[in-house]
Amino acid sequence: MLNLPFLKKTVKTDLLEDQSNCIALDIGTEMLKGMLFSTNNLGVDIKKISRIQQQEHAMKSGIIRNLDTVLENCKLCIDELSKDLLEEELPRNVIIGIAGEYIQGVSIVVNYQREENFDNEVTQKEEEKIIAKIKNRIEQGGREDLSQRIGLKYEDIDILHITPTGTEIGGMPVNSLVGYKGKDVKLHFYASFAPKTYISALKQVADSLKLNLLGIVSQPFAVARAFAGSSDSSFNAIFIDIGGGTTDIAIVEKGNITDTKMFGFGGRVFTKEISRTLNLEYRYAEQRKIKYSQKELTPELSKKIQKASYSTSKLWMKTLKAALESCDDVDIFPSQIYLCGGGALLPEIKEVMMEFPWKKLLPFPVVPQTKIFTPELLANITDSSGKLKNIYDITPASLAKFAYDQEIEKKNINIVGGD
Repeated sequence: MLNLPFLKKTVKTDLLEDQSNCIALDIGTEMLKGMLFSTNNLGVDIKKISRIQQQEHAMKSGIIRNLDTVLENCKLCIDELSKDLLEEELPRNVIIGIAGEYIQGVSIVVNYQREENFDNEVTQKEEEKIIAKIKNRIEQGGREDLSQRIGLKYEDIDILHITPTGTEIGGMPVNSLVGYKGKDVKLHFYASFAPKTYISALKQVADSLKLNLLGIVSQPFAVARAFAGSSDSSFNAIFIDIGGGTTDIAIVEKGNITDTKMFGFGGRVFTKEISRTLNLEYRYAEQRKIKYSQKELTPELSKKIQKASYSTSKLWMKTLKAALESCDDVDIFPSQIYLCGGGALLPEIKEVMMEFPWKKLLPFPVVPQTKIFTPELLANITDSSGKLKNIYDITPASLAKFAYDQEIEKKNINIVGGD
């Protein structure tokens, strides 16, 4: 297994067995979202949800700008989630999402040939040797690629996670190579890298909260993997998460994530344009934008916000087009698009997407269908809180699902290995 790099070695966790409470933390630009959850063999149980409005100076484009302010908001969130819990029920672990333009995600497909004894079954030791060799290659190549792209030194870049997303031997998909015979092996991985400064800030958050850090996860990857059926070999889709500071994209082809992109254009840009157009303070403009999305404004006011939102949506669409054009590993785009995140509530987003000439400007075989990624489409999620109803809660729920997937992977490897 390829462990998350920030799993504390001194703390042994078996989240499936002890079903202890954990925290999923989506530190968004506009809203900090937390979920109290536990896992068992069947999936994730969401018990409580907390949402804390972030101050305008706290974040920028998904990145922490004022650590003290964000820490205070995190503590408020944890206090709200922990309220009325018994001592033994208090959360001990946290999983945190990360977004931003400098987060680099890459899908890797490795073809490997078992030159010797390929008629023998793969052993646990052989599988570990294969994966270790591949992991080392990914670490070297991924860091070098990101350092060239964003101008950081090699040593200033860290690995977030290297996650296996598919395994084949002799052309047959399998959960693990162990016990199978064959010469040709194909392994799919998703690797995510980020500048050490970003990661350091999030580690400080976990340390300050006195919680064991299960991992720091690329949010578009987590969102795409949390969709029910997204790992099926016949599944193809584009996921677009429009947050306050960033828009995150994940492209899934044949059940594997082939590319992720993030750009610093989210709901905050819309709020600033509404603020300028209506001559309002930022916080009041944000309130108006939310009420507009919920159809709670007068027709006259709605018309003004609609005009500002539409022109901003056209700019957003141009930026989305540029991001999709930079997806080097995609020859033909999937014809299904799923939207989530608070920004997706603005009707003008879907409007400009419907107007966009997809087939003319990008390699789409047909005009893509655009749907909303609603919570009932999440896989292996039970909502005991009764509050998992909003599309902006998809990301923290996806982080919880990522933690569950890691535990299931550990369990399967232990079973196969005979531990």
